[in-house]
Amino acid sequence: MPLASAGGVESAFPDKPIKLIVAFAPGTGSDTLARIMAASMGSLLGQPIITDNRSGVGGVMGTEQGARAQADGYTLTLATTSTLLTNPALNAKVRYRALRDFTPLAGLARTSFLLLTANTQDAPHDAAELIRRLQQQSQEKGASFGSAGVGTVTHLACEYMLQQAGVKAVHVPYRGSTAALTDVAGGQLLFGCDTPIAALPLIRAGKLRALAVAAPERLSALPEVPTAAQAGLPKWQMSAWWGLVAPAGTPPAVVARLSDAATSALATPQVKAQLASQQLDALNLPAAGFSELIRAEEPFWTGFARQTGIQLDF
Repeated sequence: MPLASAGGVESAFPDKPIKLIVAFAPGTGSDTLARIMAASMGSLLGQPIITDNRSGVGGVMGTEQGARAQADGYTLTLATTSTLLTNPALNAKVRYRALRDFTPLAGLARTSFLLLTANTQDAPHDAAELIRRLQQQSQEKGASFGSAGVGTVTHLACEYMLQQAGVKAVHVPYRGSTAALTDVAGGQLLFGCDTPIAALPLIRAGKLRALAVAAPERLSALPEVPTAAQAGLPKWQMSAWWGLVAPAGTPPAVVARLSDAATSALATPQVKAQLASQQLDALNLPAAGFSELIRAEEPFWTGFARQTGIQLDF
């Protein structure tokens, strides 16, 4: 498709391979989603999209590199709630800002959070029982929850639940979801919060019990698990999302081409099935819609960081 460049000169975009920066290691959920999108969008655009894993500092390193790239459409970045919004909100040393340094292209997918505990007789059997225990147990008595690390969305999901319920617990950070969920299942921690894709293996193995999902509707994979509102936590609505961004200043015609390719890819049966297999819900937001989502959520995370006092440092 011929496009007008920023200088008004007609050019074909793309006419060479495109790089997609993924600020996380190969094999992670973000990496899997990036490769799904790269394959489908590359076919639609007629040029390969090559994923480039630049993990480090909780996704900050790769995202900063994406912000500094040339604004020509040939370097894209996989953005997440954490890399684009929570990291800048929690860490004053993060130099980029979502809508200042990036041009949103498309919202790709979203996942909800589960409130989890051990699947044992002694563990809470529903969210109301969990809240009662937290009300009864002070921090000194050791009511604790685990996460994949300080400032991760799994940590923030639990902190937001505690804030909404008006209770407290001791945070125990781990290096990744697997270790945290293993200790929740083993009873070393009272509860945790994580995504369906991370928790489902232990739920299906009978080791974890899901008490609620922080979403307006129940999950098709776990229809027996109540929504947060049904479980007595009506304000605990939280999800994490992924999207595509380009450096600020990318020509509008290039943005439109890339946005169209992303939304077209998300509408294909193959990509829909691949997302469903990862327990992800397609967002399928074009550039304008993804910009609106970021603009709506950025003040929430800035305010949440201020209210909780959670801070990150390199």
